[in-house]
Amino acid sequence: MVVLKQFGILFVLGIAGIAMLAITSVSLVEQQLAKLSPEILANVPPLWVLMLLQALQLTVLLAISILIGIGCAYRVGLRSHLIDYWVFHTPKIPYSVIEMKWSLGVGAATTIIVLLLDRFMKPVLPEALQASHHTEPNWLSSLTAMLYGGITEEILMRWGLMSLLVWIAWKGLKQGVTLPNQGIYQGAIVLAALVFGLLHLPATAAIVPLTPVVIIRALLLNGIAGIGFGWLFWQYSLEAAMLAHISFHAFTFVLSGLLARLA
Repeated sequence: MVVLKQFGILFVLGIAGIAMLAITSVSLVEQQLAKLSPEILANVPPLWVLMLLQALQLTVLLAISILIGIGCAYRVGLRSHLIDYWVFHTPKIPYSVIEMKWSLGVGAATTIIVLLLDRFMKPVLPEALQASHHTEPNWLSSLTAMLYGGITEEILMRWGLMSLLVWIAWKGLKQGVTLPNQGIYQGAIVLAALVFGLLHLPATAAIVPLTPVVIIRALLLNGIAGIGFGWLFWQYSLEAAMLAHISFHAFTFVLSGLLARLA
């Protein structure tokens, strides 16, 4: 019953992001299908089937990540305030003002660093990516980024993957009596951040060919963000990482809109 409660809380949170992503991805998939030749298109399933398969794939990954985190996170000192409160019945959700400040601070700092690096790399980027600097962000896509990126991706990357990496190293180095040392957490943070960056490459590939510069950009920008979110998960909670990731997309939406108007 305890496992089911933990699973239910995180699954409800994560599935909302998947639903939003499925809705906002329809136009992108339609654009990709329009580029196919009639011969190839004849063998492609209907659009609704493609969207359903995408959602099912992500739902399975979400479920697996939640179960992995349930098995690993608390064993290595990582936590979720919602689970503490709703499952383990702590007196109140121990979400402090300091934690919130750190989350918003990391979100803001990450936004500034990522936007500056992106602008710095602009001259060597393909034209399609350069054009994105002059495009005012869409509120619906930004909302999707906040829900899917800020919540679902954090369950996948931090709760699932990072917890698993910490647990594997903890067991492999036979530190099972005490909590993992700092090096284990730090290594897991970096590895999860790299995977986070790699998983953004397919979306980039839908826009431009994956040249070395494009790959480095994706790994660098997403990796920096992933390290910040992973640090918050380690030091505070899953919710701290979620808030930072959500605020990152919110700040990016505002600042990108301002820069697009000034360009």
